[in-house]
Amino acid sequence: MSRALRAMYWLTPIIFCIAVYRLGVRAWFSEDDFAWLGLRLRVHDLPTFLDAMFSPKAQGTIRPWSERGFFMLFSYLFGLHALPYRLFVFANQCLNIILVMLVTRKLTRSELAAWMAPFLWIANISLVTPMGWTSAYNEIQCASFLLISFYLFLLYVETGLRRFYWAQWVTFVLGFGALEINFVYPALAALYALLLARRYFRGTLPMLGVSVAYVIVDRMAGTRGVTEEATFFYDLSFNVRTLVTTLVQYWTELLGVSDYANHHQWPGWSGSLSIILFAVVLVGFVGWQSWKRNFLPLFLLGWFLVVLGPLLPLHNHVTDYYLFIPAIGVAMLAAYGVTLSWRLGWGAVACAGLLVALYMFPSISMVRAGMRILYERGDQARALVQSVAYAKKIHPGKAILLKGVDDKLFWGAIYDSPFRILGWNDVFVTMESRWQIYDPHFTNIDHYFLQRSATLSLVKSDGAIVYDVEGRQLRNVTPLYTLWEQSEPAPPLDPLIDLGVPFYSDQLGQGWYERERGYRWSGQHAVVYLPGPASAAGKLEVRGFVTADMVKSGPVHLTLTINGRPEPVETLSAADADFIFSYDIPSDLIGQPKMEIAVNVDRTTTPPGEGRLLGVPIGMFVIR
Repeated sequence: MSRALRAMYWLTPIIFCIAVYRLGVRAWFSEDDFAWLGLRLRVHDLPTFLDAMFSPKAQGTIRPWSERGFFMLFSYLFGLHALPYRLFVFANQCLNIILVMLVTRKLTRSELAAWMAPFLWIANISLVTPMGWTSAYNEIQCASFLLISFYLFLLYVETGLRRFYWAQWVTFVLGFGALEINFVYPALAALYALLLARRYFRGTLPMLGVSVAYVIVDRMAGTRGVTEEATFFYDLSFNVRTLVTTLVQYWTELLGVSDYANHHQWPGWSGSLSIILFAVVLVGFVGWQSWKRNFLPLFLLGWFLVVLGPLLPLHNHVTDYYLFIPAIGVAMLAAYGVTLSWRLGWGAVACAGLLVALYMFPSISMVRAGMRILYERGDQARALVQSVAYAKKIHPGKAILLKGVDDKLFWGAIYDSPFRILGWNDVFVTMESRWQIYDPHFTNIDHYFLQRSATLSLVKSDGAIVYDVEGRQLRNVTPLYTLWEQSEPAPPLDPLIDLGVPFYSDQLGQGWYERERGYRWSGQHAVVYLPGPASAAGKLEVRGFVTADMVKSGPVHLTLTINGRPEPVETLSAADADFIFSYDIPSDLIGQPKMEIAVNVDRTTTPPGEGRLLGVPIGMFVIR
């Protein structure tokens, strides 16, 4: 093969990937991206850096390389310019394509199979989210560690050189910093050794021990970061029927034909028939080759099952990009099958070609549609952030209220607080938009909406500009909105007070200092006023923070009273930690227009060089 042909051999899968996912290069940030982009703002010294890198976050996960380090470094270098992030993601995926080719060639001893495998993988719908959403980069990076580790293991099996074995250990251990699913790698290596290189099986057992230890430690540490969301979406079920149902869902998602059939309103049976056909052909091929004592197809099918297996108990969280790494095994299996069909004559080649076309064309169509959706989601977020930035420039010092925010825009561009990255804590959604937002009940979103009394106070005092969101543009509707607000009956006290913003001062009593970084310090005694709950189920929630200086001399005890009636005493002892306390409200206060909430601490803190007697920093009072 000439040098030019050799270059085209390696480059054509990469060119194909760029052509299919080109919108991903231009994709902007959305959803979780903003949370990771804001992480760097919490780093002030070595302890806060270590906390940002290694403390459990996002359902208890610890991913220092693919999330924390990646976003902090790139946000430091490039801020909110998304192109460098996207180019890095694509460069990493190009590395993965090369690795898939190398691994497939080692396994199959076929140049054709090595060339075809990445095409089949690239066409898979499971790549859409990692290629179009920066927060899913962890899948791409984890695939790199896993593929490098396995390739090194193949080199070790082929040569017997121990340096490949120990190099595999290095990439294996580093892979834990990319994604938790890295722990399946020893099972992959062990399966390969059992089926195709049995004398090397014992060498995989120490890695299995490391993976088991990692899972135990990760789950113990991870419980600190788990939210209520995890109680549903991350519920585990080991019921056999549920596992099989979830596996079928993933198999259907993997092949993409069913989605394509539904999208084009084909008969319902057509998609199901295609899925069954693929399953029969692939499983039949594996069984036939196993009967002939060729266990490589069995290993490649095992790749899919081993990597996906730990995710099957998550029956409420079937997610397309969870197939990103398992799909590699199916792609290599299919490429190997096509290669072997050449030995059986033109009839077998024609059948194999038809099956590949039946998979490729619908899948690529769905991939392109999925990329368009992700691109538009990010572009909508970009348009909103840039429009708000312009509004802040022409209206300095004023709060921005967004009217007409729908569910898609809220979750894609507002929920993870992109405006706080730019130092703006006074961008809110108006209360009448609240009904358009789906509330999943696993997290509270009330503080994103400025309550009516605060809104009225702001617009009357010319302290805010109100914009109506119209597509990708904002329209100033402040005069009309002010007239509408003033025509409405006077609002009651707000059931939510955010002490980090200046709009709720009318409901603050004595004992409070000025705002500081999203909180207000109380004195030894401080008072706020809230309305009574609407029903007996209503509770009072207090959110605050414990500084290291507060508890340097020991725990601080917080006592809260509601209309003079004391609630249970809470102990503040963990330094540099948030707290949330929930209190029952006496039943006779249900529906009352006003009640007095008093906060008391048993001792105060005086910062060096100051005369203030500080009690506790509190961020929010909420009636739920």
